[in-house]
Amino acid sequence: MTFRYNIIRVFFFVLVSIFVNIEGRSISQFLNQESQGTKWAVLVAGSNGWDNYRHQADVCHAYQLLKDGGLKDENIIVFMYDDIAHNRENPRPGVIINNPHGNDVYKGVPKDYLGEDVNAKNFYNVILANKSGIVGGSGKVLNSGPNDHIFIYYTDHGGPGIVAMPSGELVYANDLVNVLKKKHASGTYDRLVFYLEACESGSMFDGLLPEGLDIYVMTASEPDEDSWATYCGEGTPEDPCLVQCPPREFQGVCLGDLYSIAWMEDSDVEDRTADSVQGQYSRVANRTAANISHGGYGSHVTQYGDIVVSFDSLAAYMGENFKNHSHDSVDAKSFSTSSSSRNVDQRSTELLYLFTKHQNAPEGSDEKYEARVKLNEVMSKRSQVDNNVKHLGELLFGVEKGNEVLHSVRSAGQPLVDNWDCLKSYVKIFEVHCGRLTTYGRKHVRGIANICNAGITSEKMAAMSAQACSRTKWAVLIAGSAGWTNYRHQADVCHAYQIMKAGGLKDENIIVFMYDDIANNTENPRPGVIINSPHGHDVYKGVPKDYVGDDVNANNFFNVILANKSGIVGGSGKVLKSGPNDHIFIYYADHGGPGVIEMPSGELVFAYDLVNVLKKKHASRTYDRLVFYLETCESGSMFDGLLPKGLNIYVMTASKPDEDSYGTYCGEGTPNIPCLGQCPPREFHGICLGDLFSVAWMEDSDVQDRKTNSLHGQYIRVAKRTAANLTYGSHVKEYGDKVVSFDPLAAFMGETSKNHSHDSVDAKLFSTSSSRNVDQRSTELFYLFTKHKNAPEGSYEKYEARVKLNEVMSKRSQVDNNVKHLGDLLFGVEKGNEVLHSVRSAGQPLVDNWDCLKSYVKIFEAHCGRLTAYGRKHVRGIANICNAGITSEKMAAMSAQACSS
Repeated sequence: MTFRYNIIRVFFFVLVSIFVNIEGRSISQFLNQESQGTKWAVLVAGSNGWDNYRHQADVCHAYQLLKDGGLKDENIIVFMYDDIAHNRENPRPGVIINNPHGNDVYKGVPKDYLGEDVNAKNFYNVILANKSGIVGGSGKVLNSGPNDHIFIYYTDHGGPGIVAMPSGELVYANDLVNVLKKKHASGTYDRLVFYLEACESGSMFDGLLPEGLDIYVMTASEPDEDSWATYCGEGTPEDPCLVQCPPREFQGVCLGDLYSIAWMEDSDVEDRTADSVQGQYSRVANRTAANISHGGYGSHVTQYGDIVVSFDSLAAYMGENFKNHSHDSVDAKSFSTSSSSRNVDQRSTELLYLFTKHQNAPEGSDEKYEARVKLNEVMSKRSQVDNNVKHLGELLFGVEKGNEVLHSVRSAGQPLVDNWDCLKSYVKIFEVHCGRLTTYGRKHVRGIANICNAGITSEKMAAMSAQACSRTKWAVLIAGSAGWTNYRHQADVCHAYQIMKAGGLKDENIIVFMYDDIANNTENPRPGVIINSPHGHDVYKGVPKDYVGDDVNANNFFNVILANKSGIVGGSGKVLKSGPNDHIFIYYADHGGPGVIEMPSGELVFAYDLVNVLKKKHASRTYDRLVFYLETCESGSMFDGLLPKGLNIYVMTASKPDEDSYGTYCGEGTPNIPCLGQCPPREFHGICLGDLFSVAWMEDSDVQDRKTNSLHGQYIRVAKRTAANLTYGSHVKEYGDKVVSFDPLAAFMGETSKNHSHDSVDAKLFSTSSSRNVDQRSTELFYLFTKHKNAPEGSYEKYEARVKLNEVMSKRSQVDNNVKHLGDLLFGVEKGNEVLHSVRSAGQPLVDNWDCLKSYVKIFEAHCGRLTAYGRKHVRGIANICNAGITSEKMAAMSAQACSS
C-alpha cells in the first residue's frame, strides 16, 4: 500500500514539473491568470524618532514600488508616525530617501494612520476590516474579498515574540497570529503574504502559524537573531562602505534595513510577472546573510506558513514593474553582490546616532555636551536593565543556572512560550518594578518567557522582580590622616558626606572614617567648623562619627567593606550590609605612596590587600556596582595591573601610578599664583582647604544634574580641571569596568538638591581652578613655612616654626640619602638610582611579590626609621629591590649599612 502511494506521489510531481514548464510558463503565471482579485497592501512602520529614520523610509519605498506596480491608493493602507520628513534634523525637509543615491520616496504616500493612531488595536482592526473598532486615522480597512491577494509589510524594532508600536501596547505573536486566523476564517482573501523586519522576527511565527491558512511569511531573522540596518553612517578603514554610504548630511542615521532594502531593491530590478516570491526569498536570503561568516553582520531570512504560496509571482502581490521608477535605487548588477554599505544591528542604531552626533559636534559646544550626556544615559539604562534581568534570573534559579535558563532558546518549531497570557502579565510585572522595557530592553522578553515556561508563580515573579530591581545606595568615606596640616582630608570627607546626605542617602547607609581632630583643634580659627572652599559653609555639622581616632585603621576599613561585624574593633560597628542590587561608593582621601595608602597611625594599606578585599566583596555577591574614588599621591598604583575587569567596579584616581596629587585652596596668593577669589580666608593661611581632585569631583557633583550626568562625564570634566595646570596638577585615571562609568552620578551619590548648604562654587567657577595648589607631600612644609613667615620677628613662635621646619627638612634629606645609599650598595653607584626610580609600564603592578614588598618595607624601617608621609614615595624603590630578586638577608645587611652613621 505504501509502495503504491509513493508511486502516485512521484507521478504527481512529475506531472506538475511538466505542467510548470509548458510553453515556458511558470505555475505562478498560470495561477495568476486564473485569479482576478484585487491586490491589497498594509504597510507598517512601528517606530518613531529621527534615529529610526529607516523604518519610515522603508515603508515609503514599499509604497512607491506598490504604487508603480498598479495598486491603487484605496487599496494601500499606510501606518507611520510621520515625524521624519519634516523633522528639524532632516537635512532635506519634506524628503525621505531609502538609499544613498535614491530619490524622494515620501512624496504621495497616503497618511492613513499617523502619530498616536499607529497602534496595535488599529492595526488588528484594519486587517479584520472592523471599521467600528478603529480610533482615529483615515478609517481605511482591508475590505478585501475572497479572491483578493493581500501583502502586509511591517518594519520595526522587535524582541522575542513581540514587535513594537510607537504608542500603546506591544504586538504579541499569539495575538497577531490569532488575527490572521480570524482573517482566514472570514473568507476575505485568497492568499496573504507577510514580510516582517524586526529583531527576532522569526519568533513571531515559529511554532504558532499553522499551514492551511494560505499565508506565506518571510522574516528578516531567525527567532533568536538580530536584524540589521543598512546604508548607515560613514565609511571607516575597517568598513569602507565603497559607494553605498549615505550622503554626508545623513551621518548618524541608517537609510534602510538590510532585509527590507534587499527585498525592495530586488522588487525594483526583477521582472515581477516572471519571478516568484520564492525566487525573491532565495536572493534576499543570500544577500542578507552574505557577510555573516566574515563580516560579522547580517541575519538568516526565514520562511513560515504555506510555502506553496511563495511560488506565486511577485506581481500577484506587488503589481508589475514599470521602466521608469522614480524611486529606483539600484541596478540589477549591484543587487546581486553582498552589501557594501555599513550595517548596524537594529538595537545599536540609537548608539550610532548619538555617538556620531557627539563626534561631529564642535568642541565645547552645548550640542556636544548634550549628545554625550544622552549617550551616557542610554548606555547606563542598557546596563541597568541587563543587570536587573540577570539578578532576577539568579534570584529565581540560582547563581549557577540563572543565566542559562533566561537565555535558553527553544528548538525550531516550538513557540517562544506555552502561556502567552503569562508572558504578557509577567512583562507588566517586571515593568512595574523595574521600569518600562525600551527598544533595547525588549530583547529580555525571552528571559521572561522562560520564567513562564519554568512554572514560576506570579507571586514569586512579583516578589523577585521587586527584589531584583530595588537597590540601596551605600557610601564609605575615609580620611586617612590626622593633624592640622592635613586639614584638607577631613574637610574633603565632610563635604563628601554632605553631598551624599543632600542626595538622599540615609545616615544608616553612610559610613565615615575620620580621626576627628580638626573641627575642635586648638589651631582652628573657627572652632567646631570645617570648610572645604574659600567661600564654603560648614561641612562638619551632622557628620556621623562612626570610626574616629585610633578606630580609623585598616582592619576596621576592610571589615566594614566585607560586612564582617565580628572583626570590627571600636567604632559604631556600622558595616556595609549591602545586598546584591545595591550600589556602593567609596571615597578615600589621604597621603599615599607607590602601592600604599596610610592610616592616621601610620599603618599602611597595601594595594594588593585592598584589591583582594574588593574581590572578596564581589565574590560575596553583595553589591551590583561599586565606585571607588581615591585621592593620594601615586594613587593609580593602587589599581594598575591589579584590579581585574568583571567585578563591576569602577575606579577613578587622582593621579597616575608615578605622580603626585595636589592640595588646593592653599595659603595665600603670590605674584605667580594670584588666587583671584579662590584663596582661603586669611586665618587659614598655611593650610589647604581641600585636595585638587577631590574638590573637583565634589564641586562638579554640587553643580551638575546628577540624574542626567554620568560618572564618565564627571571624569572628563574633573580630569580637565585637575590637569589644567600641570605644574600644579595631575592626570586623573580610570581603572576597572569602565562601563559602570556610564551610570548616572545619582546612582551612587543621589540626586542633586537645589539648596546645598555646603555648596562652595557656582557652575561658572567650576571649569577653572584659580586657587593655589601644593603637592601633597609639600603641604607640611607649606604650613611650617607660612607659620614661620607670619610669626612676629623674635617671637618664640617664629623660633619653634623654624626649628620644626629644619627638623622636617633634615629628616627628608636623611631618608632620601638612606635610600640612595641602599641603591648604590645593592646595584652599584652607576645603576643604583636608575633601578630604584624605574617605573613599570602601564598595566603592570608595582611589584611581583607583595609579601616581599611588605617584608622589605619592615626591614628598611627596622634599620632606617619609620617611613613618613614624605618617605613613602620610596616604596617604589623598595618594590624594585624585590623585583630585582635581592634576598631578604642582603636587604637587611645593606639596609643596616646604608642607614648606620
